[in-house]
Amino acid sequence: MALNPMKYFSKDLIEKPVPLDVWLQGTIEQTVGNNILIISDNYGRVKITKCESADGVIDKATLRKYLQKFYFSFLPTGNYCCIIGIAVKTKGLPEVQATKYIDLSQHPDMKVAWEYEVREAHLLLQGKILPRI
Repeated sequence: MALNPMKYFSKDLIEKPVPLDVWLQGTIEQTVGNNILIISDNYGRVKITKCESADGVIDKATLRKYLQKFYFSFLPTGNYCCIIGIAVKTKGLPEVQATKYIDLSQHPDMKVAWEYEVREAHLLLQGKILPRI
């Protein structure tokens, strides 16, 4: 389980030490079997594994049906989702074992806000901005 995930763009995972708790958002680009997704953001792609065992706000039957329907197919436009998990590989195509999956396709505002959220979180952690209390 990812205990303290940090928000990342796909490009920011490259060459990071593993294991690493991550929070990603992206569009489902491809499915492989019933347990693997390839998601993409504006900066690259990430392989997501262990989807069927991930918790979250999704009906497992719906995910299974979605994955089976598009088995080995390329989806130019797919569902937008949030993945919380553990990065287990960061060389080449990063790989994340999902612990939580949330379908955000009904919330287009989440996609628009994601880039700002990630940048703000990194600036906050670097001490370049301070929270107002």
